[in-house]
Amino acid sequence: MHSRLVELTKDNAAAARLTRLLAMELALAGDDAPRALSLVSDGAAGATRPEVMLAAQALTRSGQPAQAAQRLQMWLADHPRDAHVWQLLAPAYAAQGLMLRAIRAEAEARAAQHDFDGAMDRFKAAQELARRGTSDHIEASIIDTRAREVALLLREQALER
Repeated sequence: MHSRLVELTKDNAAAARLTRLLAMELALAGDDAPRALSLVSDGAAGATRPEVMLAAQALTRSGQPAQAAQRLQMWLADHPRDAHVWQLLAPAYAAQGLMLRAIRAEAEARAAQHDFDGAMDRFKAAQELARRGTSDHIEASIIDTRAREVALLLREQALER
């Protein structure tokens, strides 16, 4: 079916792109990350959200979580409130052993969804991990700052009730 669909859509750039995205999704659903990765377009800088998300999943599952994190970070630089991309960033960091960053990504995803209680819970977990010792002092500082911001949002939310 895929080769027939590729043939039918080859003269229509938009349809061909959607066919490629569908093939990537099917490959990921079938646990064939190498196949999904082979379909990633080289124009990562100008990629749209679906390309970024599917490429990141394929990269993480193919044992290239640093490249996945890089793509996701580039997207988040322009779209910092994209909860789903934050959720994809967490396992990419965890696969690299960057647990402090992974927990922060989970917290940011919750904050982007306006689940400030959940975000605060994750930020507190990250702060506890940082207290036990971390060499990532910049990330620990970011976590402290974001925890204070979320605490303010929780207070504002409580006043509105």
